[in-house]
Amino acid sequence: MRFLSIVILGIVLPGIALAQAGLGRLDHNGINQLRPAMQSAIVPPGASEAWHFILPGGSCEREDCRSDRERTQMIQSRPDNNAGEAYRYTFSFYLPDDFPDVTPANTMLWEVKPFGPGKPSIAVEIVDGHLQFTMSNPGISQTDLMNPERPSIMQHMGSIPRGRWTDVMIDVRWSSGEDGILRVYQNGRLIVNHTGPNMEAGVQRQAVMFGLYRSFISRFTIRTGQPQAPTQEAYFANVVRQRISF
Repeated sequence: MRFLSIVILGIVLPGIALAQAGLGRLDHNGINQLRPAMQSAIVPPGASEAWHFILPGGSCEREDCRSDRERTQMIQSRPDNNAGEAYRYTFSFYLPDDFPDVTPANTMLWEVKPFGPGKPSIAVEIVDGHLQFTMSNPGISQTDLMNPERPSIMQHMGSIPRGRWTDVMIDVRWSSGEDGILRVYQNGRLIVNHTGPNMEAGVQRQAVMFGLYRSFISRFTIRTGQPQAPTQEAYFANVVRQRISF
């Protein structure tokens, strides 16, 4: 495969060969009525439409209701993202000016998670009132959903970015060994450069998920005295996955 030097999100990335792969078909994870709509009123430059997610308080079903969670997410219907393979993930998201913070609950925006129960390998989320990139500890399996293990990487990405588009690009070679690579760019700036394990040993398949996913909602309701979390909205555009070679 021919190696190219390309410019994405304003940065030059030499020595990476790309081949379009995509995410395949996407399914909705959450209450059917909350399936996001495609709209064209709020879009980033160069895009014609964006997903519009709305998550009202009390929007849980089945296991999420029992485990203190609410969500409206799009998810790959056929998880892959396997060990030994390398990908570039790009996405842009927009949070309205009045986007409510539900701290001390968490709000997940984008993640790559092993198929089935367990913790995400990597995620972009809102934690303690700020945007954060998280890489879970690949050496520890998640055994209790209500008591998550401490991540290996918790990179602050600034305050909650309301009223503007944020661009994220993540290059990964998935591995449970020392040949793993992880590079994260926020609006064209490198914020994480990690070499080493980035997924649990034994993981076979992972899925990309994006949208709104709140966890530990009772922390918010107990602290504030409100009966449920407030409605959150988010817009996503340019959600792409490409195969790459380092």
